[in-house]
Amino acid sequence: MPLYTLTTQIGVFSEQAKSDLATRLTQLHSEYAGVPPNWVHVVFQEYAVGSGFTAGQPAATAALTLLIRTGRSPEYKRGLLTRLWKLFQAATGAPDDQIVIGIQEVPPSQAMEMRQIMPEVTG
Repeated sequence: MPLYTLTTQIGVFSEQAKSDLATRLTQLHSEYAGVPPNWVHVVFQEYAVGSGFTAGQPAATAALTLLIRTGRSPEYKRGLLTRLWKLFQAATGAPDDQIVIGIQEVPPSQAMEMRQIMPEVTG
């Protein structure tokens, strides 16, 4: 179920860099959450130069949004955010003021994968 959406300005990632980052995100999430790698999905979205802003000024803002099932503790999510920040910043080279990372949650009963309603989080 974990769905990572990475939004960056065109040209930030080469095709190889996307593949490498998707692999690293999958490994990180699989190990941290204890879920099989095939549950982790990564989608890259790109926007045109001049279409990203920080503080009202043009910038190559980089955003990572993670959709997960509800049920994880605040400590779990803070630990995951910290790891994701380091990984995403290293991959993009973006300064702190141009990175945004957020976790969105959905009740398991409202998510489906592999033709199955998602189970509750355990642990």
